Formats: sequence, structure tokens, C-alpha cells
Amino acid sequence: MVALPIPDFAAPKWKKLVGRSKVLLDKLAHHPAMAANLQQTYMTPANSRNKIYFQWDFVGRTLVSRPRKDREQGLSKQEKEQWEDATGRITFAKNLILDEMPGMLNMMTEKTDPGQKGKHPDFGEEILELAKHLDDD
Repeated sequence: MVALPIPDFAAPKWKKLVGRSKVLLDKLAHHPAMAANLQQTYMTPANSRNKIYFQWDFVGRTLVSRPRKDREQGLSKQEKEQWEDATGRITFAKNLILDEMPGMLNMMTEKTDPGQKGKHPDFGEEILELAKHLDDD
């Protein structure tokens, strides 16, 4: 889903959600806090597993798990479940980035990598703005 173009026939809501998620993924990948990770080969553990990396990984996995059809195209039961899961994950990513649950992302990052304790780079205005509109209709 990440590398594939968004189909012309896709419903407008699906196009927006996937398109915005792809833009966010790219901005997270090229955030200064990800510099240590950019030159690594596939399947090499990250040099820096900070909160930017955590969100990049989460949004990327969400895009991969999203059905390639939108929910207006007659989804199977499994595809509907995948759609709802991916949509929920996008909303969760938005809430974590915007700190709607104060400190949750920092806590999750520190739990995954205790070396990140107290090291929490700012997302920056561009990523925060993208997150605000991630799941808008």
C-alpha cells in the first residue's frame, strides 16, 4: 500500500485517508530524529527508536494492513474488519502525535526502549498539522 498509487476509482474518503497517511509516513521518515535510521538496510534494527520512529513504524504498518479496496466497494467480512482496525489505528496515531493522551507516546516509547527515557524529540509544526487532519472527511 505504501508504494502503490491510490486507484482513481477509490472513494474520496479512502483516497484522503490513505493519501494523508502516506504523506505523514514520508514526513516522519525524513524527520531529523530519524537521521540515524535512514541509511540502514532492510531488517536491520533501528539505531534510534525514539517516538518519531515509533510513529513511523506504526503508521507504516497501518498502511500495509489496510485493505486495497475502500469500504464502499463491497468488502468481505475480513476486509471490513481490516478496514475498521486500520481506521482505528490511524485515529490512535493522530491522538498519540497530538498528545491527546498526555505522555502516552513517551511512556510507550520508553517501555519499548528504556534508553529513550527523557529523550523525546518534537514532531514539529508540519507533522502536527498533518496529524490534526489525518482522519478528516
